[in-house]
Amino acid sequence: MIEIKLDLYELMITSQNGLMRVYESMRLGHDWGHGFKGSLNEKIAKSISGSQAELVVAKYLQIEHTYHVNHGNNADLIFHDTHLQIRSQLPKKNNSLIIRPQGSKVGEIYILVIDKAPIFEIHGFVNSTYVLGSEKYLTDFNIPNRPKCHAIPINLLTPIDLLKNGAWN
Repeated sequence: MIEIKLDLYELMITSQNGLMRVYESMRLGHDWGHGFKGSLNEKIAKSISGSQAELVVAKYLQIEHTYHVNHGNNADLIFHDTHLQIRSQLPKKNNSLIIRPQGSKVGEIYILVIDKAPIFEIHGFVNSTYVLGSEKYLTDFNIPNRPKCHAIPINLLTPIDLLKNGAWN
């Protein structure tokens, strides 16, 4: 696990980006978050966390970070021609890397970041090919009407430094 700290400017600009994502989705009438029924404030918090997590991974991999809004399921970041999808979560008892079958693409790298702002923990990654199209780690977390997703336990993730230094793949 790798820890990265964002400074105040980085926290502010990623917060602005997260806000813009929510309000642009509302303006365009886009559905949000695979049936997510949370409040506007919860959507804002999750969007800000996601934007911050993307910057954290870009800083760690030493690649350019672009502040994007409403780009659908396109890659959050690209590292040596590899498409990266960044997933952020607040700390909880059993964090896991979530990959949703609908809208996910085979061959992309999914990276889990735990948000303890201003400190963020990069816990590792998995290639979506490992789970998509299978029953591996498929769950709805016992939430009625929630689409099933793959929830890969943290201890099964590949360390992010193997991606950075090219030892993976």
